Amino acid sequence: MKTSLQKSICAAAAALALYGGQAQADFITVGTATDNRIQTDTRWTRDNVYILGRVMFVTNGATLTIEPGTIVRGLPSSLTGFAEEPGTLVVSRGGKLIANGTVDAPIIFTTIDDPNVPGGLNTVPDSFTNVLGVNIQVKGEGRAPELNLNNYTPGGPEGDNGFSKSGDWGGIIMCGRGHVSANTGNLDANADGIWDLHAASLAESAGQFQNQGVGTDFPEGLASGSGSQVLNANLALYGGTDDNDSSGVLRYVVNRYGGFVLGAAAVGNEINGVTMCGLGSGTVVEHVEVYQNKDDGFEWFGGTANTRFLFSSANQDDSFDGDEGFRGNHQFWTAIQGTINTTPDASLRAGFAVNQPIGQVETASDYRYDKLLEWDGGEPNNGDRLPRTNLKVFNFTFLAGNAKKEGLSIVLEALVGVHNGIIENASSISRGSESAGGIFTTLLTWSNVFTYNSVTTGGVIVKQDATPGNLVSTVAMVDYDIVDQITPLTPTNVSQIASPWSFSATATVPVPSPIYTKNGLDPRLAPAAPARTSAYAVDLPAGMVNAGFAGSMRDNNQMFGWTSLHAMEVLVEDNLARPVVTLGEDEGNPSISFPSAGADIKYVIEKSTDGINWTVVTETPVSDATTVSFTDVTTEIDERVLYRAYGL
Repeated sequence: MKTSLQKSICAAAAALALYGGQAQADFITVGTATDNRIQTDTRWTRDNVYILGRVMFVTNGATLTIEPGTIVRGLPSSLTGFAEEPGTLVVSRGGKLIANGTVDAPIIFTTIDDPNVPGGLNTVPDSFTNVLGVNIQVKGEGRAPELNLNNYTPGGPEGDNGFSKSGDWGGIIMCGRGHVSANTGNLDANADGIWDLHAASLAESAGQFQNQGVGTDFPEGLASGSGSQVLNANLALYGGTDDNDSSGVLRYVVNRYGGFVLGAAAVGNEINGVTMCGLGSGTVVEHVEVYQNKDDGFEWFGGTANTRFLFSSANQDDSFDGDEGFRGNHQFWTAIQGTINTTPDASLRAGFAVNQPIGQVETASDYRYDKLLEWDGGEPNNGDRLPRTNLKVFNFTFLAGNAKKEGLSIVLEALVGVHNGIIENASSISRGSESAGGIFTTLLTWSNVFTYNSVTTGGVIVKQDATPGNLVSTVAMVDYDIVDQITPLTPTNVSQIASPWSFSATATVPVPSPIYTKNGLDPRLAPAAPARTSAYAVDLPAGMVNAGFAGSMRDNNQMFGWTSLHAMEVLVEDNLARPVVTLGEDEGNPSISFPSAGADIKYVIEKSTDGINWTVVTETPVSDATTVSFTDVTTEIDERVLYRAYGL
């Protein structure tokens, strides 16, 4: 029997990994001047650094496997040599991406010159040759003008530091065969996403974009209708009839500083950090961070890909976005917005050597951190298309910045439920109305949601009064369907997380945000927070954890040790020790035991037969004052199985 054991690390070891002396890597520019396809099974190894030379498609049924610890670097269009092709990775329908990283060896997608990775500057090339044969200088004098602002330290000068970059390469786009409510008719009596007046078959040939009644679409910037000239852009077609489709695995993947405009240079064509288009439920997406992206952090277009442990940090548009009939369940989401470098809302980098505003927002036309959660229905808008968008999020922490402060926006016939969560510093939670004549109604439901906004009278955003279904509001709120309650916090208990996420509306000097304060950000629940022991008895989908608290993290900072926020030195330096698992036998079944950090700590045990797909064994977390012991009665001792344990 093999086991998957997690070993504890400390901040010093993490720093050594980030800036250590790994041997000089080999640099491989991916793509050619005439081709941007990966058409056979390919493996990228951690001893090389891979440079996305242009928009690259994993196609023809090929699988791209990226080893844990591998670094992938993207380029802006000016360095690829193609006006509309920043370095970008697109997984076509039928292709697969296996990016199965670990907490100690995450797979990192970043810019060409970011040194905040394992191996540090040794993984940044002195120069490279792009796919057009042009040599690009990266380090030292004579480097490309685009790289003159190359300071990635958190204490660098204003406008040139690790907090001030975005839009420097493309992103990750995954396209699957799940049902999509776009570009089809609304005559769908079976609610299967297929226009019932047409054949339910897939049309693979280029040009049949209606797909014979099956909903399909193209990602932003890759549709011919937008004027895209990207080579092989038709390979980005997504949608189909297989909601169980698998496009691979994203696990312990870091994506930072992306969002370059793709295709025709039109507003809205910035690439999301991770775009999931028609992905089926066989796709694994968990422990993924998107940091400092020019557009959304994560966005879904149809499909049924469920996720866990997603972290959207300081992304300039929405933290989480979706539409086109996406249906799925998610747990343990974290959104942390930045703040804007304008008086009086400048965000100082407190505790760093250079204590200046971060310089994140470059022009007044930038998004300036939009909604924490934006979810729409099918396309066209209010078109009564099927399948309907139906999202459920359990255990989330959403921390709004100090700009738009827009919280949740549910519009255009979407169905959204949010349960056991925290929303801080947002001033709006809204369900938009649909156009007249539609047969579908937009619906937002919630239960056990804690809110606080420091600039709203009494610290209350919304609350339910004594009459079920009625709403009392201190700001303009409209059209809710209340399942249970939103709990307002009083000024004596202003924050549920350990680092108070509130900003003064009357301060005469800028107030540093914890996200830009050295070792000052702790998104775990505060010791006295009511959310630590509060959980509404909502029916959880199979395989999810009955956590018993509200929020995405209780005692274990799931971002610790591997994310960009850890590299930027803003997370507190201590964390719950990772369990060291011992395996044994108990009457023919495997037994799992490990030291506990205390009687109040909640742990989850999972198992896997392939190291890719993990099943929660303890849907109700286990605890013990000294040693946690658990017997897996669903598994025989002679079966090949892997186990892992983690704290919540």
